[in-house]
Amino acid sequence: MIWLAVAAVAALIALDKSLLPGASILGIGALTNILPAKEATGTTLALLIVADWMAIWAYRDSVDWGSLRRLLPNVVLGVGLGALFLFVADNDLTKRVIGVIILVFIGWNVVSMLRERRNRPHAPGRSEDPSGPVEDPEAKNIAMVSDKAPQDAAADEASARPAAMRRVRGVLFGSLAGFTTMVANAGGPVTAMYFMTERFPVRLFLGTTAWFYLIVNLVKLPFALGLGMLGVEQLPMILAMVPVIGLTVAAGRRLSGRINPTFFNTAIIVLTLITGVMLLV
Repeated sequence: MIWLAVAAVAALIALDKSLLPGASILGIGALTNILPAKEATGTTLALLIVADWMAIWAYRDSVDWGSLRRLLPNVVLGVGLGALFLFVADNDLTKRVIGVIILVFIGWNVVSMLRERRNRPHAPGRSEDPSGPVEDPEAKNIAMVSDKAPQDAAADEASARPAAMRRVRGVLFGSLAGFTTMVANAGGPVTAMYFMTERFPVRLFLGTTAWFYLIVNLVKLPFALGLGMLGVEQLPMILAMVPVIGLTVAAGRRLSGRINPTFFNTAIIVLTLITGVMLLV
């Protein structure tokens, strides 16, 4: 019975990594009711690392290294802040703080998406009055020359704004991802919101996320081993889950090219919302 439950969790983790980020939250929480807390955490970490490797292989040509460079250094800062927070906060407060952070980021992302959709430029229509004044070609050329410098300056300023915003988002999301993954193993929703703001296509989203979490989970692995969360006795169960994860990742990879981007983004928001509410209640 325990092995079947772990197999279900392994399949959800693989689905999380290969098609629907956030799906694993539906099973990981239940695992703590079946296995001892430390063993459940260690087993989950091992399954996540296996799934990360397989997702990287499945999406090996789809990764945005620039986003990872912006995000990963700030994770270290977040992990440090999370460690300090654990000294002063109990378990219930920790879960509620993470839940609030996740819900705030969901609201921010939804508002940003709606604002971007509303401000999306439309193609200008033709003038309704064909009998309007005739432009002087020479005057038009003079105006174009005189306006060139201000237009170039405005274009440079406009191109600099997105770059600056990406750096700010990298610091903010990276720190919070490190914080949440340190105190509650709940960094996934925060990084999902970050990669959504990058407006990645589905496969680029999944490949970049897989690389990010492989690095983060490998950093956490020595701590899990040192704390006795993961041991040789769990190895047979983890190895038995490798085919389950492999088949699920392969199926996710096959479906990822057909999934509707709007459905993909909506599913991420819904699953992230479920995570935040679960942590709050």
